[in-house]
Amino acid sequence: MILRFYPTKDATIYENDPERNTGRDQVLELIKIGATGSVSGAVTASYNSRILLNFDYTSISASIVSLGYDPNNFDFGVKLFATAAEEIPVEYSLEAYPISGSWEMGVGRSSISPANTEGVSWYYKAGKTDIFNIWVTSSYAAQVTASWQVNPGGGNWYTSSAASQSFDYTTTDVDMDITSIIRQVQSGSIEFNGIIIKKNDIAEQDLQKFKKFQFYSKETQTIYSPVIEARYNDSVTTGSLSIIDTEQEFNVVCTNLRERYKEGARPRLTFAPRYRYPAIIYQTSSLFLDQYRLPSGSQYAVYYAHSDDSVIGFSDYTHLSHDDRGSYVKLHLDSFQPERYYRLLLKIPQEDGVSYDIYDRNWIFKIERN
Repeated sequence: MILRFYPTKDATIYENDPERNTGRDQVLELIKIGATGSVSGAVTASYNSRILLNFDYTSISASIVSLGYDPNNFDFGVKLFATAAEEIPVEYSLEAYPISGSWEMGVGRSSISPANTEGVSWYYKAGKTDIFNIWVTSSYAAQVTASWQVNPGGGNWYTSSAASQSFDYTTTDVDMDITSIIRQVQSGSIEFNGIIIKKNDIAEQDLQKFKKFQFYSKETQTIYSPVIEARYNDSVTTGSLSIIDTEQEFNVVCTNLRERYKEGARPRLTFAPRYRYPAIIYQTSSLFLDQYRLPSGSQYAVYYAHSDDSVIGFSDYTHLSHDDRGSYVKLHLDSFQPERYYRLLLKIPQEDGVSYDIYDRNWIFKIERN
């Protein structure tokens, strides 16, 4: 089971433009710009940017509980979808920390001149007009810190938990495990004010090029808004159906897929594998009525209907369940965007335990608004 939740606030804060708010930008970005010193105009430091994201964890937790599950048993990941990259290192790492104070998204944009200063920025939590609500730069509370290269500010975050993701010869989406951060929220050790995403300290401090790495924001007009995923393997295996022999030719039918579902529906979809050429034996019923289930370890994924972009990818959290009616999955469509078409796929392991087949049988459905 993977449940998706969308941000309530996001923004990029810029060290080289420390009062500007960008709460309405359609992209979030990590940049590093050289700052010149007084000696022959040489670059002696770097201006950085950082990304702030917030989600309503209270609502996330309540949604999980409403399904009959314990949020403490879930893993959590944050995903950002890349849109552009220029002059970034071959190898680099990104880090995420829980923000230690509340902040306001604002309505500014990076392209507006003069800059909109109402809302979060490198200096301010809620805007220039609230000069007493600034990011702390000294005398930090316990387990809270900050860092910068040129201009003081850039957010405050708890140091007691962190997440990271390394990139090696690739420019890709961010998919970062933030379970350790959420565990502290669940225990009451910290309050959840969202997360700050930044380059690691070494990358922010050195003079290596890191021109621009952009991601879609919550304001995007595309399908690629940032999300938090709540992940849990809820698969169960009961019943006594025989497992289909994947060494023989077989078909898989989704027996109860509908063309349309209402937003928030929770359908159970059943998959019935059948041998294409069953062995001939003498019996009084049709061989094509014999029931089987798919092998253990079979997984499902949900893609956008007419693209190769996944909404829910194959993973250890998307194993199929099995009972006497066959193999099945329970989808929770309240975490999908409405008025869009989706496509269901299966990943079925083979007898050797290593290889697998991807079954894409054009199982398409639409989610409609209530």
